[in-house]
Parts: sequence; structure tokens; C-alpha cells
Amino acid sequence: FVNSGSWIPIDGCNEASRGMAYRDNQVSSFGMCLPYGNSHIWAWEKQPSYTHCRFGYRDEAQVKKVLNNRRIIYIGDSETRNLHYASLRIMGITGSGAYDATLPKHQDTTNIVWNTTPVVFKWAPLAVDQLTVLKEVNDNAGEGSSQPDLIFLGGGAWDRLHVYATDEDRQSHAATLKELSAEMLRSQQQNAAVVWFIPTTINSPALNTEEKRDHMREEDMEAMRAVYAKNGVLSASSFVLDGPTFSASRVSESFDGVHYPPQVYDAGAQILMNALDWLLPPNEAEQGTTSPQIGKMSNPMLGFMMLVLVGIGLFTFDGFLGFTYLSSAFVKGLKPNELHRQILRSSKKSGRVEVSDPEANGLLRSRFEKAKARKRAPKAKPSGNLDSEIAALIGR
Repeated sequence: FVNSGSWIPIDGCNEASRGMAYRDNQVSSFGMCLPYGNSHIWAWEKQPSYTHCRFGYRDEAQVKKVLNNRRIIYIGDSETRNLHYASLRIMGITGSGAYDATLPKHQDTTNIVWNTTPVVFKWAPLAVDQLTVLKEVNDNAGEGSSQPDLIFLGGGAWDRLHVYATDEDRQSHAATLKELSAEMLRSQQQNAAVVWFIPTTINSPALNTEEKRDHMREEDMEAMRAVYAKNGVLSASSFVLDGPTFSASRVSESFDGVHYPPQVYDAGAQILMNALDWLLPPNEAEQGTTSPQIGKMSNPMLGFMMLVLVGIGLFTFDGFLGFTYLSSAFVKGLKPNELHRQILRSSKKSGRVEVSDPEANGLLRSRFEKAKARKRAPKAKPSGNLDSEIAALIGR
């Protein structure tokens, strides 16, 4: 699943990018947009939840948790070297792999990362070279030397170009691959994680020599990838990093037909770093700093006492968890139920009674009946008084 992904084009000319460029870099407008000025971001496909796969970008801090105090060795050709550089960039060596024509190309290198993690690259372009280096590593481990925790191998392009012209060459190459597979299994038996890197996609029109155009086209390399699979190299690996997966859609950017810009190899290195989750078990330093198990610091007796106190508060209607009952042994009338009745009686005397109380409803009802009984019909005025008033009005 970790090899399943694609390059997603990102348009830098949207309003959000323009706003950030204006605020951070005082840029008012862009000169290139899609389809010429776009960039690409490697992204993993969505995985089913049952796989428990959570792939994502790994920064230096996350990688350090996995690779600290480990020994890592890269064995292979120039493409393997570029993956080695990309891995170093993730580990914090930002200038690793920068273009420098003055540096020798075909040499071994060693970097000590974080002062604890040796990362070694061994130049071994041919399968026979990779076999020699890996056998030496396994032999040294058998003699008591430290075995690398991670062995990263890759190749195939130089074999197809230089030692694959005749039937004898092909047979010899197949025999070498079978020996290489056996040594890879031997490395795993010595508790090393072994990764095989399948060569990236070849940009056939960009190949810069006639020899390469005759022997190292993409169709030739596709057949070579099948030869490595047939002779057990892939099955002898702990993990296979599929180069064509993250390079096929960027093949037009291969400037010499074989190599790619650094960001393409950065995607391959991110795939590798995500695969380390299951390739490398936690080391001793990690095991010594693991979090305590859930419930390890609990006390069953104290937990039971808390349940008892909560039960007292619930079943006695005592907000002080029973302490009111304790004080009622010394002062009469302090029990919670007696306090409730006392408050209700005082409310009745003052006339401040809640309508929601049943007793309060009865009190209001009795008062209403008494007020209704006091009402009387208005008395009629005597007729004599009425005659005198009429006489006064008419002037008698």
C-alpha cells in the first residue's frame, strides 16, 4: 500500500497563494501559472480502515525516533545514491545531493547523523559488485562486527548496459542474482531489514549516448526488472521500493534519461521512511522510554472507597457525602430530610411558596375558595331616596 500514490499538481496562482506571497515576500503578481508554472506534490491513495495504514510526511524529528542509534547502509548505483541523498535530507542534512561537478561520483561516503547514526553509501553499480559488498557485510557481522539495521540495495541499469549483450552474460547475471538473493535472506536472518529499489522509469528520448539508446531504453529496463523478480531478488527483500510508481508520471523531467530532479527522489525517500514503521522494530532506547500501561498506576481500594462516598451522596441526598448526618448526631434537626421540611414550613409562613410544590397548590386553592365566598351581590337602593332625587331635579 505504501507504494500506492500519485503526483498531484498544485497551482500556485490561486488567491490563497497570491495572498501569502504578498504578505510574506512582498510579491504583487506571478509570472507563470498552470500548465507551465505548476508544481507537484506526492500523495498517497486513501487506504481502507482495516489496513491500519496511516501514511504521511515524515520530518526529521519523526525519522529520528526510528533511526536514532541505528546503522544504515546503501549499496548500489547512482540512482541508489540519489535515494541515499534524499534520505539524508530528511534526516536534516539539507544540502545533501546538491549539484557539484567537482566532487567524485563513483566513491563510497559515510555520514554520522545526530552523532549517533552512521549512514554509509557503497558504490556498487553491477549485481556482482552488490553481491561482493553484501557478502562482506554479512561475513563481518558473523565475525562479531555490528550488523546494519537497514540495508538498502538497488541496481539493474548498469547490468543492462554493460554485461547483458550475450547469452553467456545473461546466464552469468542470472546466477549472480540468485546468489544475491541468498545473501539478502542471510542478512534478514541476522535481523537486518533489507530493501530492494526497483530502477525508476527511463526517459528513452533523453538518453544522451548511442550505447544507452541501444541497450537501456525503457522497454529494455522493463525486461530487466522482470529478470530480477524471476531470480528471487524481490521475494528475498523485506520491502520493495517501486521506482516506476513515483517516477513514471514525471518521466519528462528526467534530464539525461536516467536521473530525476531531487524532489522526485524525495518522494521515494518518504515512501521508505513510512515503510520503516514495520521494517524496524523499536530499539532499546525507545523501549526504555515507553509510556506506562493504562491502569498501571491505579489503586483498586481507593477506587472502591470513592464509589462508596459517591453512593452515600446519591442515596442519602446529602451534598456533603454523609457529613451532614454525622453532624446531626450532635445538633438536632440537621438531617437533610428535616432541613427540607423546615425550609418548606418557613416558606409557607412567609407566603413565598413555589407553585410547583403540591402543598403550595393546595394553599392557593383554599385561598381562592375563601375569596370567592366573600363576594356578595350589590344592594339595591331604596325607592324613597330615588323619588326625592327626581323631585329635586324637576324643581319641586
